[in-house]
Parts: sequence; structure tokens; C-alpha cells
Amino acid sequence: MGLTNALQIGRSGLLASQAALQVAGNNLANVGTEGYNRQHINLAGVGVQDVGQGNMVGRGVQVESIQRIVDEALQARLRKGESDQAATEARKHVLEQVESIYNELGDNDLSTHLNEFFNAWSDLGNRPDDLSLRSLVVAEGDKLAQFVQRLHHELSDLRKQTDGNIEQSAKRADDLLDELATVNRQIVEAEATSGSAHSLRDERDRMLGELSELIDISTVEQSSGSVDVFSGSTPILLNGKNRGLELKRENVEGDLTVSLHVKADGTKLDPKGGRLGALVDARLNDLDGALEHLDTFANQLIFEVNRIHSQGQGMEGFNKLIAGQAVDDPDAPLASDAAGLPFNPEHGSFRIHMTQKSTGHREATQIDVDLDGIGEDTSLNDLAEAIDAVDNVSAKVRPDGRLEIEADGGDYEISFDDDSSGALAALGIGTFFTGSDARNIAVDGAVSDNLRLLAAGQDHLKGDNSNAKAMDKLRDEPVAGLDNLSLTQSWRRHVEDVAVAVSQTNSKLESNKVVLDNLKSQREANSGVNVDEEAINLMAFQRAFQGNARFLSVVDEMMQTLMTLV
Repeated sequence: MGLTNALQIGRSGLLASQAALQVAGNNLANVGTEGYNRQHINLAGVGVQDVGQGNMVGRGVQVESIQRIVDEALQARLRKGESDQAATEARKHVLEQVESIYNELGDNDLSTHLNEFFNAWSDLGNRPDDLSLRSLVVAEGDKLAQFVQRLHHELSDLRKQTDGNIEQSAKRADDLLDELATVNRQIVEAEATSGSAHSLRDERDRMLGELSELIDISTVEQSSGSVDVFSGSTPILLNGKNRGLELKRENVEGDLTVSLHVKADGTKLDPKGGRLGALVDARLNDLDGALEHLDTFANQLIFEVNRIHSQGQGMEGFNKLIAGQAVDDPDAPLASDAAGLPFNPEHGSFRIHMTQKSTGHREATQIDVDLDGIGEDTSLNDLAEAIDAVDNVSAKVRPDGRLEIEADGGDYEISFDDDSSGALAALGIGTFFTGSDARNIAVDGAVSDNLRLLAAGQDHLKGDNSNAKAMDKLRDEPVAGLDNLSLTQSWRRHVEDVAVAVSQTNSKLESNKVVLDNLKSQREANSGVNVDEEAINLMAFQRAFQGNARFLSVVDEMMQTLMTLV
């Protein structure tokens, strides 16, 4: 072994120690850098040379590789944990806002207004001719209707806000995919010429982590170093190209729906995790569900209150009535979709009473509503014709599709009872409420303008309170349209369901946090920088550097000795 070879051995030791010191120093410098993965230097012998008589000795050391310490399986689990955590937080935020809008633990809530409305009817039952109590019924009905409208408005605003959050999240996810495509290209170019691009890979992992908070993803790394990204089984970053994410809005039966699609081919995405997935799911199930339940509740409240009110009588009858609900096709059966009524009348009948005010003489006529599906069912034109045939009253269908009934002359007034068909309530004749759902529920102007029309009695008996008592009982009676729950039970059940969903989401959030913290601890133990360990490495490689320098000094002295001899 020549002294020149010895110099090369010492030189390789110096270079290797210097590189190792740089790796340790870089690790220490990035101890607080988010997403940084610890690097480890791998050293290997350069080979051997013959020093005589078959004896072999190494030729020094070389840097075999600088390895980025990362567990891809753990990274995938960590991204899944971050996705689940972000999804749960997003849904929790939406549900808490719904719960706040309902405010059922306060005094200004729907349950309170509903009870006060029925309590007003109960009080009216004690003194049915008291105009002040009649005014209270109308006032409480108006407060109830306005509160239901306010709930609908606030839930709709929350849905719009959620749509905005979905759009922002989708845009950020699309931007991240663009950035990932750029980093992918940089990694492929760098590793094709100069080994591993550790910093770029760390940056890509950080972007993938942020993307996983927005949408559930899985990744597949190609041999070139580029990664393909999938949501479910749908590729959203493929062969280094962003296939794009976009939000589509559609108007379905008057309601705006949103869905997430791939720009490249229009494929609809159904994200199961991440903020986007949770917001889309909360929008579809929690917010749309809340609005649907509120509309159904308001629809049944309107119909059931009107069914009772339209069959009762006030302190005076009607001279003229115009139906609150219009039909799309006056020739279509009233119960058909073609009629377009928001309420469903049934096969039955009702009685119309014509009272001569000057004499008190009253004539009752039964009007049949044939909706049994056999033969020709009753249409609005048929109903108008049947009522028009009654003495002292005229009926017609207005151009806007509403039924108009008017007494002949000022000496007659109109009233109704015994409506087994629900046609009066379905058409909005002699009703307390107008509208069809939470958006448009209101107290009928005819009643609010003339309190004497408020129907507190039945059987045309002066001072009778039967209708007021029937209205009071409605709060606890089962309603077919509400799964045979009463109005109060149905709303209470819905509020309880929201409260349970909030509680379950909070529990899930705590569980996800424990899992995520555990995964982060595992990642830190595997890929994070340990300051003590790196300090030991610094000392070891410093000693190695010093040893190699001393070795070179010895070799240099030996060469000087030889030169002196020469």
C-alpha cells in the first residue's frame, strides 16, 4: 500500500465526515420545520487493494446515500387521520350553527311560540266572543308564522354560507393539485440528474397533507418519483397533470343543489372525508334535511289548523271568499299531480251553508268531492260548478287558477262545516293560515282584518267554543303527515335528533384527536429530529474528521521523511 493511496483514504474520510456533519447540522437546523423528515447518511467502504501476499485492505470510505427517513404507510394513515379530523370539525361547525338557530334552550324558540299559539286558542275557548282574545290568537299566530319564516331564512343563509365554504375549499384543492403537479415535475427532473430531492419531497408531503384535510385521498408513486393522487377510485392528479376539481350548481324543483366534479371529464366525485366531503354531506343531509323537516312541519301545521278552522264558524259569515291556493290545471282531479296543490284533499264531502242575515234562515247543501280514483274524479271546475248550483251563491275559477265564491247580494253570508275531504283546507278557503311551507306561512289577511271571522265555534251556535277547543287539542293529536306524531312531538324529535348528532360529532372529534395525536407521535418518533441523537452524531463525526486529519498529518510526515532520504 503506497502513501499516495493512504492520502486518498484520509481524504475520503475527511469528505465523508464533512458530509455527515452537514447532514446532522441540516437536521438540527430544521428541528422546528413543519413537515421536515429527518435525513440519515449511509457510508460504505470504497473497496479493497492488495498490500502484498494476498492481504487486502480497504481504500477508504464513500457516501453511499443520504436517506430521507419516512414511513409511507404511516404517512398515508396520518393523512387519513387528518382528513377524518377536518371532516368531523366541519360537520360539527355546521350542526352547532343549526342548533344555535333553533335556540331551543332559550325562550325565543319554535316550541315556545307553538305552545303560546295553542294556549291563545285555549284562552279563547273560555270566552269565544271576546275580541281581545281573538286578537291575541291572531297575534300569536302571526308571531309563530314569522318565527317559522325566520328559521327558514336563517337556515337558507347558513346553506348559502356552506355553499361558499364548499366553493372555497374546492378552489383551494384545485390550486393544491396544480402546485403538486409542479412539484412532481421538479422532483422528476431533479432526481433524474442529481439523486434524491429531499426538500421537494418534504414539500410535496406537506401539500398532500393539506389536500387530505380538504378531501380524502390516496397516492401511488411512480418509478419516476411522480405521484398520482386519487379520491376514492377517481384520479384527480394523473401522470403529472391536474385533472381539476369544480363545483356544479343545479336547480332541482326550486332548490339549489351542489356537487363536486372532475373538470377533465365531468366525473362526479363523492368525497367520503376531508372538509369538502363533510361540507357536501352536511349540506345535503343536515341542512337540506333541516329545511325539509321545517317545510314539512309548516306544511302540516298550515293544513291541520286550516282543516279545523275552515269547518268552524266565527261571529259572522263570509260574503266573498277567494281560495288561497291555485291549481295548475282546473280540469285535473284535485288530488292529482297535475292540479299542483301543496296539500292532498281526499274522497269525501263538505257542507256549504247560506244564511239570510235579515231573517236568520239557513240552508245547508252537501258538496261531494269524488276522489276515489274510480271514474271521473272531481276537478276544480267540477267543484265550482257544484257550488254555483247552490241557491244564493256564485262560484267560478279565476284566471289565476283560484276558486272564487261569492254570496248573491248583501243579505246572505257563507259558512262551511263537516268537511271530511279536506278540500276547503287544501284550496285555502276559510282558513287561518295562508301559504304552503316555511317560506310563505302567514296569517290569512281576511281573519286579521276582521276578527269576527275567526272560527271559534261549530254548529252555528252563538257563543260556542267547540272549534277553539278542537284547535287546542291539535297540539297533542297525531298527524299522519308527521309519521303520526303530534306537531309538538315532531318538532321536539327533530331538535333532539340535531342535539344527538352534535353530541355524536363531539365524541367522534375527541376520538379522532386521540388517533391523530398518536399518529403524529409515531411520525415524530420515526421521521422527526431528535436533538440529542443529532448532537451525538455531531460529536462522533467531529471526532472522525479530527482522526482523519491526524491520519493525513501522519502520512504527510512519512512522505516528508521519504523525501529527506531521497
